[in-house]
Amino acid sequence: MKWILYVLTGWSTLVTGLFLASLSSNHLIQGLVMSGLVIPIILYLYQHVYRLTGVKPKAPVYSWKRLHHFISGVILAIALASLGFFIGNFQGWIDFEKWHPSEQWFIALTLNILFAFFYEALPEEFGLRGMLYDVLRYRFTAWLSVLLQTLLFVAFTIAVGQIQVLFGLAPGVSINVFYIILIFSFGICLQLLRLWTGSLWTSIGFHLAYLEIMRFAVSPHLKGVPPIITYHESVPEIGLLISICMMIIGGIIVSLVILGVKHFRRKST
Repeated sequence: MKWILYVLTGWSTLVTGLFLASLSSNHLIQGLVMSGLVIPIILYLYQHVYRLTGVKPKAPVYSWKRLHHFISGVILAIALASLGFFIGNFQGWIDFEKWHPSEQWFIALTLNILFAFFYEALPEEFGLRGMLYDVLRYRFTAWLSVLLQTLLFVAFTIAVGQIQVLFGLAPGVSINVFYIILIFSFGICLQLLRLWTGSLWTSIGFHLAYLEIMRFAVSPHLKGVPPIITYHESVPEIGLLISICMMIIGGIIVSLVILGVKHFRRKST
């Protein structure tokens, strides 16, 4: 039953790391605390996972040799979001008003990329889509492992919010039905991206690009950051809905198609 211990330890590490990081209001400190605590522990636990499974790959999913897949994840997220904007504009749901010059948002975007990478994308993907999935996959089928990992992702977000409330802090996110559906779908998407490329860097790149698109193009007013583009919506929040659907649902569909093709090719050979 060691696999249960590894799952609980990995999940608890993520919860503890995010809670401790949220105690600071400084983005630099938040990123350093989150990645500084989570990444070393997850890499240490990975060595025990390899002994549990009896298999240690020459190039693990987090290997630098697979780093080029990071670009694949970034490009896919940008392409899907751009397609969503194009469809929205073509249908008359979105009317582009102004593209803002880079000097207005470039520095803020660069700093937020560094923050989001170390505070969110890197540690969450290493822990959830990486180690926790691999432990679950040792015990269950691939699709059940994807589902269980995603439920752990949802539970991770809810647990941190509840601990923050318990200590008299404002929760980092507002937990409601829409948000739970959103992060559940997002977790499925990210895990499938890792599966068809065999690289954790794909989901890291997609995760990071998704966050920056949402913060600087889709809903900059929510974060108070300089927008890359401003547009008029025929229906309130239609741009947000289109972008989320295109990136998350589109990412799931693309992943399932590629996984299906790879399965068919393996079966035929």
